[in-house]
Amino acid sequence: MFKKIILCLLWVLCYSNFSYAQEITRYWVYVDEPILESLGVNSLHTPALSQRSLDRRSRQNIPLRSFDYAMPNSLFDMVESTGAHVRFFSRWLRAFSVEASNDQYELLRKKQWIKKITPVRKMLRKNLQEGDISYGYSYGQSLGQTDQINLAPIHDLGFAGQGVFIALMDGGFSGVETHSVFQGAWNQGRILLTKDFVDGDTNVFHAGSHGMSVLSTICADINGTFVGTAPEASYALFRTENEVSETIAEEDNWVWASEWADSIGVDITNTSLGYTTFDNGIGDHTYSDLDGRTSVISLAANISARVGIIVVAAAGNEGASSWKYISCPADADSIFSIGSVDSQGIRSAFSSQGPTSDGRIKPDLMARGSGATVMTSNGTIGTSSGTSFASPIICGATASLLQLAKSAGSNYDIQVLMNMIRNSANNSFNPDSLMGYGIPNYGSLIAHIGFDEKNVEDLFNLSYSEDGWRIDWGHSLSIQKIEVLDYTGRILFEKKCYSGCMDFTVPKYSFGTIVNVLAESQYSLKIPPFKF
Repeated sequence: MFKKIILCLLWVLCYSNFSYAQEITRYWVYVDEPILESLGVNSLHTPALSQRSLDRRSRQNIPLRSFDYAMPNSLFDMVESTGAHVRFFSRWLRAFSVEASNDQYELLRKKQWIKKITPVRKMLRKNLQEGDISYGYSYGQSLGQTDQINLAPIHDLGFAGQGVFIALMDGGFSGVETHSVFQGAWNQGRILLTKDFVDGDTNVFHAGSHGMSVLSTICADINGTFVGTAPEASYALFRTENEVSETIAEEDNWVWASEWADSIGVDITNTSLGYTTFDNGIGDHTYSDLDGRTSVISLAANISARVGIIVVAAAGNEGASSWKYISCPADADSIFSIGSVDSQGIRSAFSSQGPTSDGRIKPDLMARGSGATVMTSNGTIGTSSGTSFASPIICGATASLLQLAKSAGSNYDIQVLMNMIRNSANNSFNPDSLMGYGIPNYGSLIAHIGFDEKNVEDLFNLSYSEDGWRIDWGHSLSIQKIEVLDYTGRILFEKKCYSGCMDFTVPKYSFGTIVNVLAESQYSLKIPPFKF
């Protein structure tokens, strides 16, 4: 009898504990800053940005904004006083990501300094098409996808992404730590940072290899076998979704990673993941949501662009499905959304289409996504398909072009650069919802990148002669020296003007050059190739 009473009591205790346990849910908790200020809680006075991030803003004349500043630790304590667990504070959304029970939610809801609370949605990833993988070791397997966008002229000038910082937001990066195509990046110290936003540590080399294959299209540097589109760039690898177990990703991980990218001074981000539905069916996107202003990750992508980061996103692989449209964050404005073509430049049937619900052209650009050369999960070079791989091909190519833009002057504007890339593409005269602006021609942009030529035409006259391009000037300039450089900055010819110079003939070069005229100020002129 005594034993029965004990067992009964244990059962009651266990049942009461079970029934008392509450489900923990993740929420966005948006704060009301005017009310907080009235309570003496103000944002920090120092921006939550590294010097590299501040430099990126400075080069693009982007002012600091309110969302560049974090909130004090005292506000974290105020939130956690309810018992809720704070994951992080989003500077951009001005909201906390918290994990809370129903009771803790009710306590938070009663706080006057909280503007609103919304659930963090779990995004269901549509598996990006991984077509049949074929293995081989033929010479220059990535040549086709590089030639298709005419990137070789940029690389030939010595611009392969050096000094450009790229962040990848993806699933697992298993294999990056061991496969041969990444050893150059490791040996040269160009993989600068890893962070797992799912598990909360720095080990991203597990739980899937999708991110590894994506990275390989940019980073590979086995000369003559597999070379990516930015083999000299530096990288941050961010795991933002659980690729293996549940194929879901909380949207706050993506926002968190984007803000990290901003803070550490990243120049370009790539995300080869796209979302249209959610794991419980609640909050699934409709076409009207694809306006670049509805989903949280699209809002974050927009802010990334506004702080000077080039955002590149896969358009999605729903082109042949009943949905057919692009996914989030590919609907965001001011970013590159990338669709897929095959080796002949024909749109892949699976490539998602636009336009956005507010009528903007999407996708922006196209690149090889059918049969793209990648590093496969077993450590061999093969092919795979999906806009997952078209996106990083464009990301790396843009990084190489960005290096050229940086080398040509201290300031640049990413939206101007991105529009130049769009306008170089083969469908730019008639962009549509299937191909966007088309396949870009990066090599054609060399002559358009670089020096500020404002007012130069008023000072100098350029004319063609049998001896070469002739430069003369009608104004009295105390010219000390004239230099002729190629686009890598290498000096090809120079002339010192001890008693002044009134004109100058550029030697005959079959390629475009830059002429620097050093007087009271320095003037730079772009000179076309000489026509032999």
